[in-house]
Amino acid sequence: MNQLRTRPLTVACLQINAHWGTDVLSTIRHADSLLTPFWQPPTGPCSSTNRIPSSGKKPDILVLPELAFTGYGFPSRAAIAPYLEPTVRGITTKWAQRTARRIGCHVIVGYPERPEVGNILKANEEEGEERKEEEEEGPIYNSAVVVGPCGTVLYNYRKHFLYEADEKWGASPGQDGFGCLDLKISGSSSSPAVSGATTAGQSAQSDKDKEDMQIRVVLGLCMDLNPEKFEAPFTKFEFGNFAVMNRADIIIMPMAWLAFGHDDDGKEVEDEPDWRTVHYWARRLTPVVSQYAQAGPAKTSNTIFVASNRCGTEDKTVTYAGSSSVLRFCNDASVQLIASLPKGSEGVLITDVEI
Repeated sequence: MNQLRTRPLTVACLQINAHWGTDVLSTIRHADSLLTPFWQPPTGPCSSTNRIPSSGKKPDILVLPELAFTGYGFPSRAAIAPYLEPTVRGITTKWAQRTARRIGCHVIVGYPERPEVGNILKANEEEGEERKEEEEEGPIYNSAVVVGPCGTVLYNYRKHFLYEADEKWGASPGQDGFGCLDLKISGSSSSPAVSGATTAGQSAQSDKDKEDMQIRVVLGLCMDLNPEKFEAPFTKFEFGNFAVMNRADIIIMPMAWLAFGHDDDGKEVEDEPDWRTVHYWARRLTPVVSQYAQAGPAKTSNTIFVASNRCGTEDKTVTYAGSSSVLRFCNDASVQLIASLPKGSEGVLITDVEI
């Protein structure tokens, strides 16, 4: 979006190690413990909705991994069934709403979605169908919810390109394509932002609105960054081209991205990012770089990429890449690594970026 930026954007990623089959509440408590150092205790009756990190830096956007609290490697629909959540009404969404209000920021987090049966039956009736199997099973999705600083649900995204692990537990692909929305970010980093999504191009309606930043977010989940089914040509760059077409200011991807290979001798470096993964992410966004080098009208502002990945090993066989990162695709056609977490450890990344 073409709008004057009044200040840098502060983004944060929470990198955690969640395992399927474990208690979701214990994982949520662990996530809270990792986030606790980033805010201070309330100092007044209303300050629970305006906590400022003890570091002095409050994120505008906090991003968590794909299926953040449930783990990812479910072997079947039966295995994931106890963890499925109603659309934007489950435990993950409630956590996001509480956390957004506590910190005063937007929260984006992945969860396993099962639309409520009543909605499925209504859709079938509208289509003139009565399919009992839809009532018993129904579609389920690998999804991410976007919550505004006041706890309002702004957007629900369903993963468009499925990985083989998604298909194991019966996920259906999102039919609306990749995600795109506009967010309103408070013009002051010392106070919580006010509410969230607007339609593209909507202008400010008050003096306060003039202090806010409007940013265009393109949203995907993990496999969305890859060629569809790994069958499409590598250079088709479906997600990267979508980001360019929609003139993204920031590209956000909750992930459960696997590490590149596994060394049998156990010599992989766990306290550094998985550089092969980070480089691959940047390569998959080649169209974002290319837009700055093309002739004719071009995007003049920078484009930010935020990958919030999980870490650790699941089922003793699958190792995740961690390496949650913030990259800047600059208007001089260069790519800069702004910040990154190690491959093998949990933690919170928080950094300022210039759009």
